[in-house]
Amino acid sequence: MWFIDDQEVQDDLKKVIMLVAMLLTITACNSGNDVADQLEPDTFSKQDMAIYKVDNTKGRVSYGMSRKDAEKVLGTGDEATTNTYTYDSGVGVLYRDDKVVAITLKRESQGVYRTARGAEIGMSTTRITELYGEKHAINGTGNYQEYHYDTETGQFLDEAALLQNPGSKEALRARHIFSAAYDGDNNAIELFLIDGLAARTLK
Repeated sequence: MWFIDDQEVQDDLKKVIMLVAMLLTITACNSGNDVADQLEPDTFSKQDMAIYKVDNTKGRVSYGMSRKDAEKVLGTGDEATTNTYTYDSGVGVLYRDDKVVAITLKRESQGVYRTARGAEIGMSTTRITELYGEKHAINGTGNYQEYHYDTETGQFLDEAALLQNPGSKEALRARHIFSAAYDGDNNAIELFLIDGLAARTLK
């Protein structure tokens, strides 16, 4: 067995061990968004319809949340258009019946907010596709990418389905959409979480 006789060396060794233990604990606590770790590519759920503060995963704003609760995280916003508010750090929210139905992340949100999967402004098309999956991505002209998920049927919608009759207001409310707009270098400049009715009517 190996013994260290020098008391000063023993004390230094104890300090190092304690420091390593603290660093491991901090790393474990800040390993990322627990929700993001659970979300697999080519899937979608109600957990996807949320944004989180980068430095505080408890700072969450999600689809269906009341304006009162959303503003506990975002602060007081400025009304841009009817029921649409802009907040510090580049977040925009559309409310319907005082509930969140659309969330926008703009340039100023980079490094401050990200989606539940970890997508944020400045991220490449390739990385966002890795997070959300390639199978159900709809890539349009004008550098945008979308995923349309029908919460009623539990299935993604393809381009052909989107061209059909959109259905009732209830059917549109049940459609959840993640959309990303990219610049010429294929880096995200705007991210959207929105339901089908808000996307079609801005209401």
